Amino acid sequence: MKSPRPLNHQTWNFPHREKPQYIHIIIGAGVTILSSYLLMLSLRPFLAEATTQLLSSSGIVIEKSAGLEPPTLNMKLMDGLDLNLALTWQRIGLFSIIIFWLLFVFLAFPLEGSLWLKIAWLEFGNVVGLTWSFIRLSIAVLFAYHFGVGALALTELVTNPLVDFLWVIPVWSLGLSTVVSAKRKKVNFGW
Repeated sequence: MKSPRPLNHQTWNFPHREKPQYIHIIIGAGVTILSSYLLMLSLRPFLAEATTQLLSSSGIVIEKSAGLEPPTLNMKLMDGLDLNLALTWQRIGLFSIIIFWLLFVFLAFPLEGSLWLKIAWLEFGNVVGLTWSFIRLSIAVLFAYHFGVGALALTELVTNPLVDFLWVIPVWSLGLSTVVSAKRKKVNFGW
């Protein structure tokens, strides 16, 4: 007797294949667009003010220029040079926040689970991204103040990808596992 399937043919029997939640993706994209608009309006001035306050409290004379686009931090370095640091979208971490949004909207929002939980993790990722951007920017300016402009470039070159990796991947994966585990609890307990 001959088997209907060849011996080397593999079959994958998935017990349940989730149907993507397209409405969640659309809502997540809308929340992301709204968040990006609000961040574009407020992120650079916020980071300029927070960095100025932090470094001024430690005795470093730093000023932010008003009315310039993008906002600029002006300071006199220890070696006597003036540094005018423009807060571009790459320098303030908006690029890493956008990467997080793309990962989260297209990989977590299609899963079954609470829409509110997904939105909460998306916004939590925004807060974590802003915090890491503030820390990274403050460290870069501090290194520039003590070691010169070359140290600023080196610090940004080293810390930008490292810091992005340190917050984007863990927050995304924790959010993803929370959405999945909340769905499992709901199925197991019949909520």
